[in-house]
Amino acid sequence: MNIIGFFQYPIFLRALIACLLAGGILSLVGIVIVVLNLTTIRFALMHTALFGAAVALLLAFPPIWGALVAIAATAWFLGPLSDKLSMDTGLAGALFMTGSLALAFFLFYQAGVPAMEAFDVFAGNILALTREDIYSLTIIAFIIALSFGVYYREIQLVLYNSELAETLGIRSKRSRNIMLLVAGLSLGVAMRIVGALLVDAIVLLPALGGLMLGSSLLAVAAYTSLLGLITTVCGLLLALGFNWPLGVTITLTGVGVLFITTLINKFLKTYAK
Repeated sequence: MNIIGFFQYPIFLRALIACLLAGGILSLVGIVIVVLNLTTIRFALMHTALFGAAVALLLAFPPIWGALVAIAATAWFLGPLSDKLSMDTGLAGALFMTGSLALAFFLFYQAGVPAMEAFDVFAGNILALTREDIYSLTIIAFIIALSFGVYYREIQLVLYNSELAETLGIRSKRSRNIMLLVAGLSLGVAMRIVGALLVDAIVLLPALGGLMLGSSLLAVAAYTSLLGLITTVCGLLLALGFNWPLGVTITLTGVGVLFITTLINKFLKTYAK
């Protein structure tokens, strides 16, 4: 079967739609994560996802929904908690990470929650995406695109200098908390696509490349979206064409794209001199 023939089947068509939305739009939250130095936050979100999945199983709900609710709650409270305790957001994330992990294992032991089913939230499978998953991904992508379109100036100022943003009348802490929430939800959805351990390929790697090439937020966003699309779509096509594992192929494609971007950036800087 040729590659185009795969997309006659709903599971592969949903995978392609997921790649387009994730690579083109979800990757934009990586800019926020990298610029605000929140790369360690994703570990806290993964641990709280495990706790949320354990609670969901205890209540006889699908574990993925418990994981997403826990991620959203953690992302929303991280900012206010770090402000309340006057500590770095990353340190506040460490509190969530250790506490949620301990609570998850407590539920495994005390309530008899099946640990392996809870850990399944970390194992994403883009071919197992349902119609509801695509709807969720579309909603998150729409929120991200709308946020960058409507609040472009506010996002730019908060990322550039939060104190300057405050002096200009922008509530930078509230903006940061909203960006954390959207970033958390995006990580949760991306985790559903490629798995928690490979989520950086969609969220962080394109943003790192975009920050290398772009000199303004608009340019960085455009490059990030482009690199994200190349990563996800080319990774999907390579996996289907050579019968390779999807998540791993998308991740390796992202690494390769970032490596080539680094070489291009170095060449451009050298040529400019």
